[in-house]
Amino acid sequence: MSPRVIDKEAKKQQIMNAAIQVFARNGIVKTKMIDIADTAGIGKGTIYEYFRSKEEIFVTAFNHLYAGMTDRIEAELASITDPALKLKLVIEESLRAFFEEHKDFAGIMLEFWAEAIRNNDETTLQSIQLDKIYEHYRTILSQIINEGIQKGVFKTVDTFSTSAIIIAAMDGIMLQWILAPEVIDIYKSAEALMNLIMNGMQVNP
Repeated sequence: MSPRVIDKEAKKQQIMNAAIQVFARNGIVKTKMIDIADTAGIGKGTIYEYFRSKEEIFVTAFNHLYAGMTDRIEAELASITDPALKLKLVIEESLRAFFEEHKDFAGIMLEFWAEAIRNNDETTLQSIQLDKIYEHYRTILSQIINEGIQKGVFKTVDTFSTSAIIIAAMDGIMLQWILAPEVIDIYKSAEALMNLIMNGMQVNP
């Protein structure tokens, strides 16, 4: 009998999916590796063949989801020629993906950062590489805004600062939703943000 071939990427995904379920239910701090193993239907030792800690599982899962989301957004942007529609896509798709597809990450991420700050854990704080994520988003937005300016769709603005402001607004919506999901309507907030941006930037709003 030939040995069973293990799809390592599929196994990693299985572990990450189970971990997110447990993190959402118990919180990262209270979660133990055995809890993740039980949910994944595998032995605890198997997890350590792929991940060194529950924090590493979370970071890997986050990076995987972020890459998938941005790859999808960039692929869709390639088929759009109107800069205003491109900007609308980035804002709406980012928020939609976060709250419809990955909403369990919201509370988990908040706890992840709070725990790292509480313990003054620089390694954990830097593991997500938020600076790289923000830089990537600023690049995407800046390219769209520059295109809009060149086409006469947008007014001449500081593209870097404008991109940073848009990201800050999106972050603010996400944080308020995490803290008060029964109060903040994510879709109305996204629409209001888009209207504000368009009214301020479009040459003929």
